[in-house]
Amino acid sequence: MRLSLTRRSVLVAPLLLLPARRAAAAQPLASLRVWQTENAVLTPPTLAEGKLFFCGTTHAGCILPEAEAPLWQRPHDLPGPAAFRPRVLGERVIVGGRGGIACLNRADGSEIWRHVAEIETGVPVLDRDSVVFGDGHRIVARDLESGAERWRFAAVPDTMAAYAPCILGPHVFAGPGDGVLYCLDLASGALVWAQERRRLWQYLRQIHAAEGLLVAGSYKEQLFGIAPGDGRILWQFVAGNFINSHHLSGDLACLWSPTGWVYAIDIRTGAVRWRHQTTDYGPGGDNWASLMAELASRSGRLYTLDMKDTLRLLDLGDGALRTSGRVPGRVRHAVLPLDDQRVVFPMMDGSLLMTRAPTIDGD
Repeated sequence: MRLSLTRRSVLVAPLLLLPARRAAAAQPLASLRVWQTENAVLTPPTLAEGKLFFCGTTHAGCILPEAEAPLWQRPHDLPGPAAFRPRVLGERVIVGGRGGIACLNRADGSEIWRHVAEIETGVPVLDRDSVVFGDGHRIVARDLESGAERWRFAAVPDTMAAYAPCILGPHVFAGPGDGVLYCLDLASGALVWAQERRRLWQYLRQIHAAEGLLVAGSYKEQLFGIAPGDGRILWQFVAGNFINSHHLSGDLACLWSPTGWVYAIDIRTGAVRWRHQTTDYGPGGDNWASLMAELASRSGRLYTLDMKDTLRLLDLGDGALRTSGRVPGRVRHAVLPLDDQRVVFPMMDGSLLMTRAPTIDGD
């Protein structure tokens, strides 16, 4: 099944175009706390069991939101800056960038083991006792506790497995840049099946698992529902332009397209559940800036942060705008809701800012 919405159909068709939106300017969000880290640049932070984990140019750390200072902050000693948000599982924290990854003790940040890139390391995925990631064109699995290599699988040389694989049950799924989706055995790395789809994609930018299927985004404008048993494409949604990273919440895949819409896609069918117009490309109205920050969700709300540092919350049920607020400062374009009352942002100066969430009438 292929669902396609071109930019022209979104902007011109009278049944699809919403009236120009006019709204009062978003009010500044109330600042609650600022943590200055030792980093010039931060990756997006991670929330795990009530604690914030961060990493960046030179340091990794852990913060209790109620405390004024980090619980710990240590140099990560990677060959270069950290490039992805920390991954946390049990008592281990994985940080890393193109030059390698490091496994840290969650309690104090001390190093347990590290993997130095042979070519260039990609974003890892953690599951049970395994860490799986790309290094150049290879997919590598290591033991989470010891760092011992379990297996490696070689795709096509001179390609780059930069994006995170996905683990579902006993299998690993990876689309490492050669136009093929691979299904590997998690225990051994043996090839279970491969689907060549060079006509549709080179990379699969993100692969997520939910509702018993895979939801994957291409590097261009497509979102796919894929059967994990054999790699069949169950549905395909074409947004009409580049898709920023999609976010799964329950049975919805939410994404923003530069055609000027936030879409919520039913991951079982590929049908559009709702869409919210952000930009009509006309004069006036309440046009949003581009959304480069990954979407986030909590308690039935979709958190969107635009490039002008405005946070907007949409209702996950129908896409209605529930509230908005302006971040007091320049954000490095990531948003992390801690709970229904507090939100954390990595800032351009290397600090982490915690603010109150914007108020929703009736909540």
